[in-house]
Amino acid sequence: MTHRIFGKIKTAAEPFLAKAEKLRAGTEAALNRLISENRRAKNGKNKGFIHLAAENRHTVAIIFTALILVYYGIGATVSSKINNTLNAELKTTQTSPRYITAALTHVLKTQVDDSPWTPALPIIFPAAILDNLPNFQLGVKDAAKFLTKRLSSFYASRKLKEAEELLGYPADIWLFSQTENDKLAPGSAKQYRKALAKISDFGTSPDTKFAASPSEYVYLLKSLNILLQRQITNLTRHVQEHNSELIDFKADNIFYKTQGVAYVVSYMLTALLKDYQDLIVRTEQYEEITSALKSLESAVMLDPIAVKNAATEDAYAANHLIYLAFYLSQASKHITEMQYNTILKLKEDAHAD
Repeated sequence: MTHRIFGKIKTAAEPFLAKAEKLRAGTEAALNRLISENRRAKNGKNKGFIHLAAENRHTVAIIFTALILVYYGIGATVSSKINNTLNAELKTTQTSPRYITAALTHVLKTQVDDSPWTPALPIIFPAAILDNLPNFQLGVKDAAKFLTKRLSSFYASRKLKEAEELLGYPADIWLFSQTENDKLAPGSAKQYRKALAKISDFGTSPDTKFAASPSEYVYLLKSLNILLQRQITNLTRHVQEHNSELIDFKADNIFYKTQGVAYVVSYMLTALLKDYQDLIVRTEQYEEITSALKSLESAVMLDPIAVKNAATEDAYAANHLIYLAFYLSQASKHITEMQYNTILKLKEDAHAD
């Protein structure tokens, strides 16, 4: 009975099932035709575009070059601003009362936090084609490393030693090491931020004997003078070796790197003025330090349209490296006077007592 009922239902449903299958087959065939036509249309368009591009390859090349120039030109212009402001206020706190720590952290922060670290940028970034800004940042980093090393030696500080090592990390690493088969590696800016934190920790550490003292003052003056003398030597050597060349492509590199060093020295000298104001006034060195700061400001603010390294005997062409060396030598002269006159004054005071 049941089988007969199911048989009748099947017989009655067969026409409808046949129509459904026919409709399904027709719909599938129509969809296949639409897909094929769409593919043929796309292929035709692609062939047409390729053919058109090949026929007008010169125009395409010009447009492509223009887009590249616009991308790098505008991008580099926007990101080429050198952070070399000298009038920023150095801030201290109750836990970190020394201005020399504030100065070191400030100059590093302006280059690795407030600005992109351009020496490590790959070519996909417009700033990668810049020359002046990366060299300025390298000068700041190298000067901060030198002074951190000097302070580390003076205080035998583990934190400063670690900061010095971090600042010695290669400057051109973005995400990949360029010396170890392109393996993933910490970025340069990341390591320098760690160094910045170590310097800050040194300034706030309660177990650090970080009190201002005349011996530290004289030691830091000597350290700043060593930095300046090295830059003067590098500048004069470069002028002697390359000023006979028609075009000196390396002149702007050393120029802006030296300005980065001068920027750091200026802030450190400002910090000494604040940390040792009483000593400077007592030893009558205020005029010397302000004159040194003025010379350093002139060095940092020197901004030629193009850096020239003309022959020194040429009366009609500029040599901006010589100008820069002159300002640094003036600053060095005043710092030397401060150093020796302070030592002399302290000895006189000691004999008087």
